Amino acid sequence: MRGCQPSTMLDYATALRASNSTFTDQVRRMDRAVDATMDKWQGEAAAAASARSLSESLAASHIDTAVTAVAEAHASHGAVLDSIRTSLLAIVDLEAPGVGMSVSDDGTVTAPSVPLAGDIVVSMLLQHRLDAQADALQVRIKALLVQFGEGEMQAGQAIRAAQQQLDATGSPGAATISPVVSDIISGTTSLPSDPAQLHELWSTLSPADKDALFAHDNYIGNRDGLPVVDRDHYNRIKLDDELARAEACDPSVSDRLVDLQAVRDTIDKDPNRMLMLLDTQSGAQTHAAVAVGNPDTADHVSITTPGLNTTVGGAIGAMTDEGEQMKLTAEKQLDDTVDHVGETVSTIAWIGYDAPQLDKDDYFSEESLMGAIQVAQPWNAQAAAPDLSQFYEGIAASNYDGDPHLTAVGHSYGSFTTGLALQETPEGIVDDVMVYGSPGLGTGHDFVDSSLDKLNIAPGHAYEMTAHDDPVAHMNRFGWSPGYMSEFTHLDTDATTTADGVARQGATGHSEYSRSGDNGELRTSGYNTAVVVAGLADVPGQLVTGDSAVKTGGMDLLDGLMDLTR
Repeated sequence: MRGCQPSTMLDYATALRASNSTFTDQVRRMDRAVDATMDKWQGEAAAAASARSLSESLAASHIDTAVTAVAEAHASHGAVLDSIRTSLLAIVDLEAPGVGMSVSDDGTVTAPSVPLAGDIVVSMLLQHRLDAQADALQVRIKALLVQFGEGEMQAGQAIRAAQQQLDATGSPGAATISPVVSDIISGTTSLPSDPAQLHELWSTLSPADKDALFAHDNYIGNRDGLPVVDRDHYNRIKLDDELARAEACDPSVSDRLVDLQAVRDTIDKDPNRMLMLLDTQSGAQTHAAVAVGNPDTADHVSITTPGLNTTVGGAIGAMTDEGEQMKLTAEKQLDDTVDHVGETVSTIAWIGYDAPQLDKDDYFSEESLMGAIQVAQPWNAQAAAPDLSQFYEGIAASNYDGDPHLTAVGHSYGSFTTGLALQETPEGIVDDVMVYGSPGLGTGHDFVDSSLDKLNIAPGHAYEMTAHDDPVAHMNRFGWSPGYMSEFTHLDTDATTTADGVARQGATGHSEYSRSGDNGELRTSGYNTAVVVAGLADVPGQLVTGDSAVKTGGMDLLDGLMDLTR
């Protein structure tokens, strides 16, 4: 123990991280240099150089990950061992000698001998007391010796495993790709579009195969059906690439800098966040989706689609923060419910389409006029519905359980998008739907309700909220607003104390549904959403039910008339 210096493991980890940082900085410089060159260099040689650069970047990424694992193994286990050693030597060198005890190398503690002079009984009692004190010290010392031995063994295993991972990055077989992937890259075949089939194929591929597919398609991480860990891995590489190019004023992405920075800030805020979608090219706006928690390992997953005036740059951070609060609240309800303790939740903020936009500073600008037309028309939602539907299917395909409890959440125009997507999603994929502030779900204006059949949702699993003073929820623009449909369970948005004993503020207007109140807790509307997301809506007393929009809308109208008469 004395000869061991675990603190040197911490020093080594610090030095290794510093060297690794220098290495990754050099790789980024290389990437930027190549990107700058590619702006002016075209042709087959340029394509080959670009492919080689990407290959080097991927290899560097694997080395970075492996070296980080080696450093972490040394740092974490070194800290544990150093703490044990410090505690042990404090006993051996200070505490034991301070009371006259001697300690042998194996941890045996010997008490000093009390001379049998004078009162023998007193001497014997004193000796007994010293021996007992020595035994107590010995128990503590030997326990720490055992802990240190076990800690050393665990450290050795962790360091060897990390080293093997690092060694594998340079193994001869690491660059070999399979015939299946070779055919895809050559254009002979293509990746399956069905999420379940893609997930099955992906599970058979080697890391080199996956890297080769990423080199072939830098947006491979957006493919629905891939494991979320892989989606996050490749999308982060793409984010680093596009952010560097945007900061260097690359015209292809320079106008997306605010969006890319917002995505970076959002995922960097918490290591528990995963980048499931990043697309700056296919739409008029940047598209992104961020998960809180891993949807592949969660028991309950929600996907929230926002509406008017939502942009990645302006909303991805706030939506993800709201999702995190939703996850915490839902998991608390699960832990407080018998037979659901320990179940996990993952929430996803999905801005995967071009939401209509109004210029809040100038409602008569060209952008606002176009946005006003778009928000009154189904075009944007119709364009988004297939992608959102496939995203739902991808969650089901990649989840380890194969059938997570999945809730589709939609707000405002995003609820209309959600409704259209559900109509394209096979029955059994999405279990519950929760919408609020909805102008309609694309189910038509039939007086005979058939909404749930169209939405592929089972009876009793559709929920809506209509807050006071929310005109959008009464528009009935895209079919009946859910607040007017009897097949939806109407939930309250007023202030109340919920079943968990928390006093919650109410939500009014069109924008407060998912926002936390002044006390930091979700509002009643947010709490209701958390209960549905947790799959606890059928537990008596959990949900706070309310009135249909016919009644709340009538009350709002009556209040308005009363105000006018006053």
